Amino acid sequence: MPPTRIAIATSDGISVSHHLARSTAFLILEIQDGAIVSGTFRSRSTDTCGRHEYFVEMLSGANAVICGGIGQGAADALAAHGIEPLVMAKVSSIDEAVNAWLAGRLPLSGERVCLCH
Repeated sequence: MPPTRIAIATSDGISVSHHLARSTAFLILEIQDGAIVSGTFRSRSTDTCGRHEYFVEMLSGANAVICGGIGQGAADALAAHGIEPLVMAKVSSIDEAVNAWLAGRLPLSGERVCLCH
């Protein structure tokens, strides 16, 4: 089975970002057979909303991205490139989110999609 790569949007390296476009980095975790085998950070220089293609490029290789909110345009752009936006029902620490995802219990909500754009 090929590895799964999940991305976690963050601005402080500790907690999941409340909004994907306001994150300053993404933790990319490679998971094989239910265990994390590697992790890398991909940083960006700003926390302002960017063009959707930029997020697609930054998250290249990821199967999904965990965040606290996302605009519909960004969600559509990511999904079109095979990256599933996973919007959390309640924002938490990166550790809590990753452990919940690994256990198949990540609390998701379609209601947290940002409509600011």
